[in-house]
This record gives sequence, structure tokens and C-alpha cells, in this order.
Amino acid sequence: MRFALRFEPMLYSLGQGLLRERSVGDDTSTEFARIDGDQHATTIVCLPWQMPYRLAQATRLVPRKFLACYEMPRAIVSSEPELCIRALEAVVNDATDLIARLHLKGNQILVVGLSIGNAAATMLANRLGARLCSIASADRGDLTLWESPAARSIRERAEKKGYRLQDFTQALDGWHTIDNLANLGSGSRFVVGLKDEFLPKPRREGLVAAVHRILPAAEVTYVDAGHIGTMMEAMRQGVADAAERSRADA
Repeated sequence: MRFALRFEPMLYSLGQGLLRERSVGDDTSTEFARIDGDQHATTIVCLPWQMPYRLAQATRLVPRKFLACYEMPRAIVSSEPELCIRALEAVVNDATDLIARLHLKGNQILVVGLSIGNAAATMLANRLGARLCSIASADRGDLTLWESPAARSIRERAEKKGYRLQDFTQALDGWHTIDNLANLGSGSRFVVGLKDEFLPKPRREGLVAAVHRILPAAEVTYVDAGHIGTMMEAMRQGVADAAERSRADA
């Protein structure tokens, strides 16, 4: 299935400018922000790297109804391999605790991942057996860090510290999105941008190949757009809302 791209240019430019390769400041913080929404909702959202909730809301990347929305820690893309793991754990553990406090079951939850937010979203959904709505994701964190233009400054910083690709490969083993597909809930969906300038084609194709192999019943949708455009169009088309309705009818 393919979507044609339509969006408001000003909002697109805001989001696109945020994610372009540039100096990223501190990449060692594992602190995150959780924005609490409707306590009767069952959707959890994991936002793109460096994207604050208010901008995500303005660019319409947040579903109309959600339980919690997470701003990712800066260290989710870090020049320190172990900090990438700690950042992921921080978000996933907090969301897991939240769901437990509310006495919700995994099959009641829909997790929406946007861009690098899919690193946490996919792991969380797989841990819970929840449905995943994955938008603009890649297959592996180590290769994406080394190949994506959006992470160039982080890669250069890592190299100056003496780290190489194999250090990230070793640290992230088992933490990649393709390592966390087997226990996803029925009805999980994946949206892929055909012109994604931040996710190299092999990383997109690697994810799709793994999904077809591990979750053959999962729906894969293609959007004829770049990185931000894919997320905006998917949300405009109501992909996450449709998945939520599907969950409610299950």
C-alpha cells in the first residue's frame, strides 16, 4: 500500500530543520520527558530524536488521543555505546512501570514509534506483546548511526573518543528493532518512506525484510516522501488512529 504525500509546507519545514545534521550538544544525557495524556487512553507515543512534544504536536505527529508521550533522551543517539542502552532502558522501564500501575495488559496497548523513537517503541511493544505502529524506522541502530547523515556529528564525536562501528555493534546486540519483532501484537503496522533522506535504503529494506520474515501478517505501508514527510503523512492518514480502532475491535 502507498500513500501520496500532502502536508502543510511550513510545518514540514519546522520538523525537517530540527532533524538535519548539525551540532547536537550534549549526547550523554539519559533524561527523558513523559507527557501524560488521557488516562483512559491506551496509546503510548515515542517521539523522534531531539523533537520536543510541542513541536510534535504542532506538526501533527501526536495522535489525537494518547496515554503517554515520550520525548527521547539525547543519549538515545550517543557517542558512548553504553549510554545508548541506558537511554533506551530509561524510557522502556518507565513506560512498563506506568502500564503496570494502571493495571493494563500488553494486548490492550498500542505503541507508536516515530523515527528513532522506534528504538524504544519496538522494544516496549515486544516486551509487552503490544501492537506497534512503527513509522520511519530502521533495522539496526549501529549501522544507522554509522550511515545516516542525521547522526554524522555523533559518529565523528565517537570516532574522536576512539570508538568504532564494532563497538556499537557489540553493545547494541539484541537491542535493534529487528531483534524485537517476534513478540509484537497481532495487527502491528510499519510505515516506510520511499525517499527517506535520513534512513539509508539498506536500513529500510533490512527492516522490511525482517518484518516479512518474522511477522508475515504485519501490514507494511509505503509513503512517497522523505523522513519528516513520511511521519506527517502517516499521521495525517490516521495510521495510528486506525491501529487504535483495530485494537478496540479485537
